[in-house]
Amino acid sequence: MIDFKKKLGLKSIEKKVNPIEIYDSLDRRSETGPLRPIQKEVLEEWWAHRRADKDIILKLHTGQGKTLIGLLILQSRLNEKKGPCLYVCPNKYLVEQTCQQAERFGIGYSVIGKKDNSPPYEFVNSEKILITHVQKVFNGKSIFGFGGRSIKVNTIVLDDSHACIDSISESFKIKVNQGHKLYKKLLQLFENDLKEQGEGSFIEIKSGDNTNTLLPVPYWSWQDKKSEVLEILSEYLDDTKVMFTWPVIKDNIENCQCFFSGQELEISTFINPIYDFGTFSKAEHRIFMSATAQNDSFFIQVLGLTASAVKKPLTAKNEKWSGEKMILIPSMIHEELDRDSIIHKLVELAPKLKPAGTVFITSSFKKAKLYEKLNYTVVDSKSIFEEVNQLKSGNTDQGIVIVNRYDGVDLPDDACRILILDSCPFAESLTERYEEDCRSSSEIISIKIAQKIEQGLGRSVRGEKDYSVILLIGDDLVKFVKNDSYKKYFSDQTRKQIEIGFEIVTYSIEDDIIEGEDPFISVRKS
Repeated sequence: MIDFKKKLGLKSIEKKVNPIEIYDSLDRRSETGPLRPIQKEVLEEWWAHRRADKDIILKLHTGQGKTLIGLLILQSRLNEKKGPCLYVCPNKYLVEQTCQQAERFGIGYSVIGKKDNSPPYEFVNSEKILITHVQKVFNGKSIFGFGGRSIKVNTIVLDDSHACIDSISESFKIKVNQGHKLYKKLLQLFENDLKEQGEGSFIEIKSGDNTNTLLPVPYWSWQDKKSEVLEILSEYLDDTKVMFTWPVIKDNIENCQCFFSGQELEISTFINPIYDFGTFSKAEHRIFMSATAQNDSFFIQVLGLTASAVKKPLTAKNEKWSGEKMILIPSMIHEELDRDSIIHKLVELAPKLKPAGTVFITSSFKKAKLYEKLNYTVVDSKSIFEEVNQLKSGNTDQGIVIVNRYDGVDLPDDACRILILDSCPFAESLTERYEEDCRSSSEIISIKIAQKIEQGLGRSVRGEKDYSVILLIGDDLVKFVKNDSYKKYFSDQTRKQIEIGFEIVTYSIEDDIIEGEDPFISVRKS
């Protein structure tokens, strides 16, 4: 092999460490263009004043380019020879999306192999950023280590950190359905205790008829029978439902709680054992990406950040609204424009709008059954990446339906010109459902709902020149956004966009809908 550096008498090129200079030197695709002013401002602030901080919460509106900022910060740390750098996403879909971003901008990265399931040497040797997801890092059999031993990482970026927090909490739970032997054995163990909690509810749970009924195992019963619980759990250590959580809870079972419904059993921890994951807890520098309208108390509660880190987020002083969203609430314009009618009408309309894409985000697979009957494509965790790519390329004739995923799916430009948020988000895990039942009027519950709605609204507008129409359908969702007491939980931008939506309702009502004409046609004319 010819050594051209030797022939030309050149020294090895010194790597840039300033993230803005790194970006200018990248071999990136021609369509990428320069950094946005917001990205440049944040990177300058980090480089000049914040790179010595242990923890930084990076707060920007959705669609402002946080992913690229995170990748450039990690590349800067690698070029400074600080040590291995890790980019953590909430799920597998976002891993693929982030890898695409890295390729687009010419940033080197590595991923965990499917066969060997071990950290690649490029990551361990601090040569490339490792892009992975929460479940790989936070589980009792983590390849990064658990307890006393862990792979040392210098810098970690948690992308969509609030979604990561939810995923981390889920990874510390044991969940099995009613047909599993573990469900039956623990139900039998706690049968009398559950009957005392509510005999009628227990009958419903045992029959499996009522999907909404759930009961907690009383705290005192759990403490009294924790040894029996451990004996039963230990019978299923080869079961994937148990094996990844067992190391986390086996010596901490007294600090767990248990819930039964007619469909499943759930065991969860009161306090997440985050400090047992040294790769995360001992990292020298940690960046937490967050949208601006989030409740940051969860950073303290779940991830163990200090109050000072929460009080000093890294933001852009000159941040402006990005893109244009028109929020419409059809049922407030005319009573016949309800959830079912909008879904049926868009079956006819969506193919005519190509290449403009139509995307629904609905709150549950139960709600999604109507879409399946109408031949919409309902995506799941396995198909979402391919279906979204088809949407972006304009190859989808019908709208696609995303179920209970309000964050992490980018639908820029023609991929989504019409976004429909269908019904109010709600908790799916038994732990969160029980919390909602007990604290239905709690601010924390309302904040979580508002956060998910805001995340959903941000899926379709991903840049300064992007735009979309967003329809809010479903009585519970409309009631939530109409409630004045909940408006404070939204960002200023979203609050204003919803207010404009109410103004559009007023204007539409003032323009008389022709009697006997389809209200959908009349509204389109107005």
